[in-house]
Amino acid sequence: MIWSSYLSGLVLGVGVCSLHCSLLLLPMTARLNTTWQGGVRTALLFSAGKSLVLSLYGGLAVALGLLVYDLLNHIWISFAAGLAVAAMGVWFLLYSGSCGCLARRGSPFLFGVVDGAVPCAATSGFLLFLATQGGGIAYGMLNGLLFGLGTASGPLLLLCGLMPRFWRRLSGRRAAHLALRAVGATVFFLWAWLILTGGWA
Repeated sequence: MIWSSYLSGLVLGVGVCSLHCSLLLLPMTARLNTTWQGGVRTALLFSAGKSLVLSLYGGLAVALGLLVYDLLNHIWISFAAGLAVAAMGVWFLLYSGSCGCLARRGSPFLFGVVDGAVPCAATSGFLLFLATQGGGIAYGMLNGLLFGLGTASGPLLLLCGLMPRFWRRLSGRRAAHLALRAVGATVFFLWAWLILTGGWA
């Protein structure tokens, strides 16, 4: 079961999760970094935040059983996550280029935490399956962690590593900067709207 959790995450990381996370993370990567090392670090911080939350959800799935479904779909969790994502959109649009170094480096981790807090349908399905397997809380947390690491093992790291170099070629154009901010903020706001309206689950 343990390795199958990683493989399940890996399959999603190559497909659905990679597409979803790329749309959300690539604008931030281009905005915050100038080297491929910085791009990879951003992806790793995002993945660490998401894997941490999925590990906690894995423990809850084992402890609560199928009741974890009600927790994952609780309106207050979706509401709080939607507001957090909307706030990130405002930050990305207005302050991402001028905020402090610590805030810039820590934001991908926070972003991963928020993303993990409102799992997509595929991740919810994995957690519900985990809830039926029994075992201890530590066992559930380990499976949740490995699933999260599996989703992070897709092509996202490579894409984030290449993004800063690609962006440097366009960085001298003011129109490109404005377009990046507009596109990035639009993605954040659209994601927040989907969460708040229940269209994400």
